[in-house]
Amino acid sequence: MYQDYKVGEHKANKGLRFLNYIIDLFSIIIVTILFFGIIAGIITVINPESNIIYEFENINPLLDRILTTFFYVLLIFLSEYVTKGRSLGKFITGTKVVMIDGSAPTTKDYFYRNLCRIIPFDQLTFLGGNGWHDKISKTTVVNKKAFESDLLQADNIESIGKFDVE
Repeated sequence: MYQDYKVGEHKANKGLRFLNYIIDLFSIIIVTILFFGIIAGIITVINPESNIIYEFENINPLLDRILTTFFYVLLIFLSEYVTKGRSLGKFITGTKVVMIDGSAPTTKDYFYRNLCRIIPFDQLTFLGGNGWHDKISKTTVVNKKAFESDLLQADNIESIGKFDVE
């Protein structure tokens, strides 16, 4: 059913893609700060003499970048996987991730898509067309309501004249 379906006319524009990125980036930063704040609080309660907050504040910049990138990729992957193609930014903008043939991504597709986000300058590649994380994983972002409406219409047309025989 999906293979001949074109997603091009439903692709999210660059403005929506940028807004998705900004919303997701800030939400991930907030979640990461909360996560490490809770961890620091628990460690401080367990061991009041701990200087974990000082250590978090003075973490090696490279280690900070690695941890932040890991959390960003992990949290975006989990949000897209659990919500079937939507992150917080995509919920707000009414978009979702699909394969370029219109089918739903698998767990592996979501994983590859989000793992590719660690490629340097990936965030800027959407300015040319699809970002590298889309090209490599063969995914794209579409306007959810219009895409699903056309998909339903195509499915209804395809089912005309077919009968369920039990």
